[in-house]
Amino acid sequence: MTIRIAFLIICFPVINSLSSQITFNHRFSLNFPASIITNVIFTDSCYYFTGVIADSVPPHRPGNLFMKTDLEGTPLVIKTIRNPAKSYQTWHPEFSALPEGGFVVAGYSLDSISKAILIRYDSDGDTLFTRFFSNLFPPPNDFIWPRAFVVRPDGGYLFACEIQALPNGGYQDIDIWIVKTDSLGEVTWQRRLGNNRWERPYSLLVDQEGNIIVGGSKRNTNLTTSNYTFQNYIIKLNPAGNTLWEYLSPASLGLRYGAADMVLLSDGSLVVASGVGYEQQRTSFNDVYFDKYIFKLNNLHEIEWELTFKETALTGTAFLTNIIAVSDGSGFVAAGTHSQNFPAQNAFSLRGWIGKVSPDGDSLWTRQYVGIDQLNNRQAIYDLKETSDGGFILCGESRNPSPAPGEIVQQAWLLKLDQYGCLVPGCHITTSTEESEPERLRLALYPNPAAEYLNFYLRAPAGVGSEVSFRIFDAGGRLLREFPHASPDATYVIEVWDWPAGMYVLQCVSGGRVLAAEKFIKQ
Repeated sequence: MTIRIAFLIICFPVINSLSSQITFNHRFSLNFPASIITNVIFTDSCYYFTGVIADSVPPHRPGNLFMKTDLEGTPLVIKTIRNPAKSYQTWHPEFSALPEGGFVVAGYSLDSISKAILIRYDSDGDTLFTRFFSNLFPPPNDFIWPRAFVVRPDGGYLFACEIQALPNGGYQDIDIWIVKTDSLGEVTWQRRLGNNRWERPYSLLVDQEGNIIVGGSKRNTNLTTSNYTFQNYIIKLNPAGNTLWEYLSPASLGLRYGAADMVLLSDGSLVVASGVGYEQQRTSFNDVYFDKYIFKLNNLHEIEWELTFKETALTGTAFLTNIIAVSDGSGFVAAGTHSQNFPAQNAFSLRGWIGKVSPDGDSLWTRQYVGIDQLNNRQAIYDLKETSDGGFILCGESRNPSPAPGEIVQQAWLLKLDQYGCLVPGCHITTSTEESEPERLRLALYPNPAAEYLNFYLRAPAGVGSEVSFRIFDAGGRLLREFPHASPDATYVIEVWDWPAGMYVLQCVSGGRVLAAEKFIKQ
């Protein structure tokens, strides 16, 4: 796919309505061996992203990516920070627009030691300054990884870092380190949180009074190889860094992933994206796998409601990354990944996932986005924002774990969805369960004609499962692709940019019988 990059292009405001929401699916290599988009900022005229690229020049160190696109996801500006002697990696922390203009993001850098970094850009993505600071413990305990970041009301910055603390027997003690800097990135105070267990931060909030809420996990994996404890760990600090209260999920609740992301409500309660874990016996050390899990912690630090989304495959790769409150008050939308095994094909799939929850904790809908370049594709969502038209913009990566020679392993991935989480318009409209299955199956395709990707969704009554599969034929009747049905809420993404122009047929089949078919055109 060819990417045309134009610099100094101004995006003009456009007016969207719920009845004409733009949706799209894009993947970009950006002319790098690997590219990942980890953070997004939405405006009424443009999207801004940061992420990570692998330098195309040996030794291929990771570098920082800044990208600006129009509202259809077309790249307008691409800037990178690269250095053959050190890496610049901006994975987890939030990417923030500054009131005075420009942007700021945090990450970590690695040369001879690990350091946290703060990068400030102007409005065109040019770097104004970078600041570095190291682990407060001297080498060899030099590991530091900022996992959450916010801009303070006073113009300073807050980092929630994972650091390697003092050795604890044969294992390392990992703690949370909260760092406050001024607007130029100079450290003003720091606070270590943790004991002899492994504490890891995931999320960070600042309330209207300037108090700091840190969401993370506490676990004993640095002390044992079995009989694990994983607990949600949430701490509230005052603006000076002194503890106001702590919440630690009771061990009786079982294994909990940690507070991956949080929404602070007006009454002081929190809606938290987390996970419910299961310990699996292994020969040397046990593994823990998680289902996606959302809960509400009221202002008395009690669980008011909780909701679990079961995985179809036990893996350590399915997780939630984000949760936001929808602006119309209708609930919360969370994003992350979902996994599925295909035993008959000896394949494993990781795909993007998004779901909506009501204010009372009821599941309203879930969606999955399945890339089928091959069944073993790995796709992940790393950030989620609501857009002014009521839809959602998401970013992440699409990874090919078994590339052919010359193929790109990791590509940046953008998704624009409507207010129902649909990439294919109308995916929220389902077929009645009372109608007979063969007569009411419908394939919804978008766009048609297709240029780069064909996206489609199967509208079907409840009960349609793994017995259903899909086939694609060209105009001459030659079978091009065949793949299984993943789940009732799956949207399929097929790469067609290198297919010859012409007409094709998509079929839904079961037991050799065609249940539904639709024609589409490749431009």
